[in-house]
Amino acid sequence: MTDVDDPETYAERIAESVKEQAEGTGGSRRKFLSRSVLAGGALLALGSGTGLASEHDDDDDDELEAMFDDVQGTDIDVLNYALTLEHLENAFYREALEMFSVDDFAREMYDKNLDDLSMETAETVQMTYDYVEVIGEHEATHVDVLAEAITLLGGEPNPEASYDFGVDTVDGFLATAQVFENTGVAAYAGAAPFIESPDLASAALSIHSVEARHAAFLNHVNGEIPFPNAFDSALSQQAVLDAVGPFIVSGDNDDD
Repeated sequence: MTDVDDPETYAERIAESVKEQAEGTGGSRRKFLSRSVLAGGALLALGSGTGLASEHDDDDDDELEAMFDDVQGTDIDVLNYALTLEHLENAFYREALEMFSVDDFAREMYDKNLDDLSMETAETVQMTYDYVEVIGEHEATHVDVLAEAITLLGGEPNPEASYDFGVDTVDGFLATAQVFENTGVAAYAGAAPFIESPDLASAALSIHSVEARHAAFLNHVNGEIPFPNAFDSALSQQAVLDAVGPFIVSGDNDDD
């Protein structure tokens, strides 16, 4: 995949690849499913209102569908599934970085203000905070690319939900971030094998590898080995939604 540093161009490439794959099947593109999944009391719309509108085709054998694990869907559904997760991560880092300063990190990590730490320790704290900021920027970019690709395909990107992360300390934030990033790695690993279009598969794998780097960093920050296993696990949609559902208050953004 080219143009990975240009989110708009990257999204255009993904959308064109999905269109080409659909057209190459010679069958219907009508059945882009609308569905909701109830997870942990929170309603997550997956693939709602998405699709490439076309004439009806009765030959169901030729429909472009991807069966990934426990839910039927299409590439556009995979995009909205990924967007749902990226919205959650983006909101999480955005809220945390508004709540915590680098001095908060210093006080919780070393029980001192940043200026009272040794130069080496202060640099470690600053580096940790800076890296968290970079992770947040990555998640925001993922949201932009996925939402733009869905829009270019004529679909409706899932909106950001309302969340309650229950985080009020830096330690709690870093621990929750570790859970989210490792869950993200497993989610992409679970969905990627069932993606139809090559460029979408490439995009998913490129996000998967970045999420894995985030997870490795946060494992280390939380005192665990960055790369605990020779193979990462893959999770089904339902397992992922069960993991993140308790943090989701509603399926719509209530911020007016």
